[in-house]
Amino acid sequence: MKNHDALITNKEGNPIKILFAAKHCCIRVYRQMIALQSAGYQVDILTNKLSYGLDEANLLYYWNNEKQFKAHILELKNKYDIISWENEPDEPLIWIKEVLGDDKKEKLVYNVHDSDLIRRGYIPIEERVAFNSADGVIYVSPTIEEICNRIHAVQVPSIVLYNYPTQKMINETKIDWDKVQERKGLVYEGGVNPIGNTNEIQQMNITFKYRNLFPIFQQLILQGNEVHAYPGNSDAYNSGQFSGVNLHPPTRFDILLRELTQFKYNLLIFNNEDKKQDQVNFTTPNKLWDGLASGLPALACWCEETEKYVAKHNIGWRFDNVKSIGDCSSIEPEYMEKIEAVRKKREELIFEKQVGLLENFYAHIMGVEKKDILNSFQNQLKFEYGDEAVEKLMKECE
Repeated sequence: MKNHDALITNKEGNPIKILFAAKHCCIRVYRQMIALQSAGYQVDILTNKLSYGLDEANLLYYWNNEKQFKAHILELKNKYDIISWENEPDEPLIWIKEVLGDDKKEKLVYNVHDSDLIRRGYIPIEERVAFNSADGVIYVSPTIEEICNRIHAVQVPSIVLYNYPTQKMINETKIDWDKVQERKGLVYEGGVNPIGNTNEIQQMNITFKYRNLFPIFQQLILQGNEVHAYPGNSDAYNSGQFSGVNLHPPTRFDILLRELTQFKYNLLIFNNEDKKQDQVNFTTPNKLWDGLASGLPALACWCEETEKYVAKHNIGWRFDNVKSIGDCSSIEPEYMEKIEAVRKKREELIFEKQVGLLENFYAHIMGVEKKDILNSFQNQLKFEYGDEAVEKLMKECE
């Protein structure tokens, strides 16, 4: 077994090379890339859309359609040890398998940020084939791992990888801890359905009900709160100008983290009062750790997995109903206690500290020597994933 600082090497003895392929490289892709690069790996990107941080990739390739995508994969064949398809749509992962063939050198990873099985309650044929095409699967929460592995009958290795901030995000997001009591307002960042009565918006509010958030923001305002939102989509920003919400335009991610530090509470609330939307029930969203990076305690409601995480780490409050939040005066006496927990967890829950999980996962599916990560990570791993996860990891490292 390699020591903690050693790189995973392929069967030829060379450090593994990694390609992240995606239609949209969201911040989860960026976090993985930065953490792996900090450990010493070459990480390249194949993307359909230019997004934040991709200029930091070692090499960047762009695709526009199926023909171009397959041409890239064919040209890059045998140049990588790991090709990780990041999230939806599912078809490109199938294209990769078609181009590489069954005797491929590369190991194909499916990093499932979202799944129609979880989000919509049905399995498109493309999702089923994508799962069957992968050599390993990565999930965002233990609950989603259990459901997908069971219903998709997954036979390959899988792990859960939380979306911690990177050390760079922490270093670049300065917080004056002596002035946190002076903060004001509740803030939400992420996707929000626009306001309107068009057929498109009505359908959006049915399919992605959990993002129909302006009614929740307005309820919080009626309760006496100052509510801010950074919608990731401009149509929500434009349509919500007269909603009473303090709206901020879509903001580049590093600037966003710095701006979030001025607010008092991080809103982890979704339109899921009936608790019927498993996408919200079982997902741990990026905004959970974005708020942590910016030093904000969380207000979590109608999102079961996230609520449990917030409570376990003591980094905020969980509520059964938005109305029970009131004007936040009832939780004000506990604010500094939560701040101290956030301050501690902000130093602990960093992607580089768990990147060994990802490295050993790659080693496991490649059948090569793993790293000894347990001495430096065991206590945190037990707390995050439980004793069974540690036992599983130790067994796989034998």
